[in-house]
Amino acid sequence: TTVSTRTMRFFLNIEEKMLDDERRVKEDEWNAANHVDFHRFSRKTANRKRHVERQLKNRKKAQQKNENAEWMDLEAGVEASKKMYPAIELLHDPQGLAEELFKRLRKGNSCPYEVKLLIMNFVTRLVGNHELLLLPLYPFLQRYMGGHQRDVTAVLAYSVQACHEAVPPEEVYGMLKTIAHNFITERCSGEQMAVGINAARAICGRVPTVLSVEEQQEAGVAMDIEAFVRDLAAYSNHRDRSVSIAGKAWTNFIREAHPTLLQGKDRGTVGSALHRAGKKPLRYGEAKVSSGVEGADLLVEYESKKAAFLRSQQGGKKPGSDDDDDGIEEEPMNDAEAWVDVEEEDSDDEAPTLVRVAPSSQLTCEAEDECNEDDAIDLSKMTPEERDELKQKVSSTRVFTASDFSLMRKLVEREQRAKRDPREAARRKRAIAQGREFDELSEDDDDSDEDDEQVRTSGVVNPTDIMAEAKRKRQSKAEKLEKIVAGRRKFEAKGRAGGSTNEEKTRKKNFLMSKMSWATRSKGMSKETARKANKRKQIAGTHEAKKRRRKV
Repeated sequence: TTVSTRTMRFFLNIEEKMLDDERRVKEDEWNAANHVDFHRFSRKTANRKRHVERQLKNRKKAQQKNENAEWMDLEAGVEASKKMYPAIELLHDPQGLAEELFKRLRKGNSCPYEVKLLIMNFVTRLVGNHELLLLPLYPFLQRYMGGHQRDVTAVLAYSVQACHEAVPPEEVYGMLKTIAHNFITERCSGEQMAVGINAARAICGRVPTVLSVEEQQEAGVAMDIEAFVRDLAAYSNHRDRSVSIAGKAWTNFIREAHPTLLQGKDRGTVGSALHRAGKKPLRYGEAKVSSGVEGADLLVEYESKKAAFLRSQQGGKKPGSDDDDDGIEEEPMNDAEAWVDVEEEDSDDEAPTLVRVAPSSQLTCEAEDECNEDDAIDLSKMTPEERDELKQKVSSTRVFTASDFSLMRKLVEREQRAKRDPREAARRKRAIAQGREFDELSEDDDDSDEDDEQVRTSGVVNPTDIMAEAKRKRQSKAEKLEKIVAGRRKFEAKGRAGGSTNEEKTRKKNFLMSKMSWATRSKGMSKETARKANKRKQIAGTHEAKKRRRKV
């Protein structure tokens, strides 16, 4: 057991340990470079002087290296994304190992609960990373999805890890029903409900085929997926804040995945646009096959329209023709700038013949016979079959450069954005009317880099990812006292611009200095003060009257 647990921990936590070791080495190098011993309290010698100069030089080099590390990594392409390659991907027979460990896990009393969780984590990571089919695993995980189960959040995270697109939807429906019955009910606390909704969202995100209504009808499972989706979407207006956040996250996910399942009032702008575009998940076993390079047809349309725009700007001349060399007019040369005849030198190597190449847009138009001098390619007038044929033809007859791939990626993103946002069409029309149609796609790659400090490993689900966002637990007496003391310190400190207020000065003033002030004397002469004093006298009198006396 000890050897097996250490082996599983090695495969599960090796990425974090590698990143920690690398971070520790960098910190040690940086601290060592920043520390300079100037020998202030030592006798000044030439050797020590050279030692100080050498330390200063090393510190400067380390600072320059640290400042230039980001763009140097991007230039070299080394660790640009900091994506760790898990050691679990290099296993020889993951299916046999998963079945053997699962057989050991089902015995029950052979190992303690902590080791069970470790085996459960490792088996689900194997199933998720290698997309294995281990169908008895999912009913087994349902046994540990009770509301009062120990470490139930970790069990839910492991259940999400075991899901992938190759899992049949019938196996996932059982887990969703168990989560709904044990967590997403009004008898549960707000934190439990939020965890259940987040877990259901993560599972449906990994297995989007469960949202397919046709698949659910053919499977014959007693689960109405449309009612399930709308029921969870209704929790976006729950009184508990954590449940409301989880419900809104679920609604946003359904808007992206299958907006038809939501009611019209819950679809929003993006969901309504995707609903009109017919957005729905693929059925089980169905795959989307591309007929060419993604965005090749958009690139042809963009280049043909840009060529037509340049022709209209240049008075009907073709860009790249002999009369017009990319819009640069040749000035007539004078006698001083005339060509000079140079005698040809005898050489064994003959000079290569230079051939003038037309721009890519002209080559595309000539190869496709789709654009002429007066018309450009318009994909909106083509059927999907014609677009696929054009995409396949362009992908097979053209060599794309790095700038072409970058432009195609931006064109595809713009098309997807137009499907999601109906206001994008109005922006496009406004840009065309203002002559800025080709200015919005810049050549700069402004993709924001992700956080390099975070470890991103495929198939890992952290239990904190499905926990409640806003937890409001009842504070203990020590926590309440700590909060009171912290608020008192903040109140006493200078928390605003300017000096202290008059009330603060009065409250902090010494009583001997303020006891003869008019405010103190008027307070003593007030009717309320006199009434309280008379009441105290009355109480004192009644106590004296009822006081027991010792018999003589």
